[in-house]
Amino acid sequence: MWDTLDLPWQAALEMAWEAYCAGTIPIGAVVADADGRIVARGRNRILDKSAPDGQVYDDMLAHAEINALLTLNIDQESRHHSALYTTMEPCPLCMGALYMSSVRALHFAARDPYAGSVNLLGTTPYLRRKPIRVVTPFDYTLEASLIAIMVETELAMRGEAVITSRFFDEWRTMSPKAVEFGIALYRSNELRKRQKEGLSAQDAFNWLIHQVQ
Repeated sequence: MWDTLDLPWQAALEMAWEAYCAGTIPIGAVVADADGRIVARGRNRILDKSAPDGQVYDDMLAHAEINALLTLNIDQESRHHSALYTTMEPCPLCMGALYMSSVRALHFAARDPYAGSVNLLGTTPYLRRKPIRVVTPFDYTLEASLIAIMVETELAMRGEAVITSRFFDEWRTMSPKAVEFGIALYRSNELRKRQKEGLSAQDAFNWLIHQVQ
């Protein structure tokens, strides 16, 4: 699977795996220019105690997309022809940041029925003046793997009591098999074991996708 992905997707998944290994929310994002070259990278850092210069951390606003956009250092015209790639459908905060960044395309690999807010596109006069091209998830197995790792992380952070929460109910409505896979990952501790062994992002996602298939 990994070898079939475009470079921006590989980089975004690397950032998501880095976030997972750091003990925070496993979401990664990059910005690619018109030629597909990566010009900015970011990951979730809400639980981190440090970050590269210019990025935010240890704060509920330290989302992957925010950090990628904060480090974007190209002119406005180049931004208009660039695209944000993110492993999870952006939340309202990140959708707002995308609009304000002058980037005009969004690719996301997994839907988020709990916080995802692509439905905000064009809902106000201001937002309608800035058209955003959106490319929705393109591979079920990758989407299911990303949902499963989110579920596993939520359980690792909050415990099994959250299985009956609204978060899980909404995710189950969209992708019940991915949620059950995430619960199984948590209970087996298999992914954590592999992470401690130093598994690379490529190997981690190839393994996850193989389990989903």
